[in-house]
Amino acid sequence: MTGIVAAQAYDYPYLAIQTNDGSTKTIPVESLVITFENGQLVAANNDGKETFTLTDLKKMFFSEEAETTGITEQEADDDEVQVFTVGGIIIGKYENYAKAKASLKPGLYIIKSTKKTIKVNIK
Repeated sequence: MTGIVAAQAYDYPYLAIQTNDGSTKTIPVESLVITFENGQLVAANNDGKETFTLTDLKKMFFSEEAETTGITEQEADDDEVQVFTVGGIIIGKYENYAKAKASLKPGLYIIKSTKKTIKVNIK
């Protein structure tokens, strides 16, 4: 018995781009536009823009989950924090980490306080 499963790009929320050094960067596909300029792949969406040198690319694939390698689940201190998208766009300032975490939608964020900067995955 043979079966066929049809999948479209819009069935997956992330585009994963793996480089020759083994690192993988996932980018939300919502509003994603990919262009090629001067030997580079430019992936832009509402979160910002990522640029990859074509000779450094190993593979690209669609994924149901964001890459979580290197993301800490540690709590930040109680200082005022700034929250950024992984593309570097500021989301806002919050009184402390707990208030920031409670107000964010699921996704990957960079949270910066006066003492440290951490990458978090809000589920």
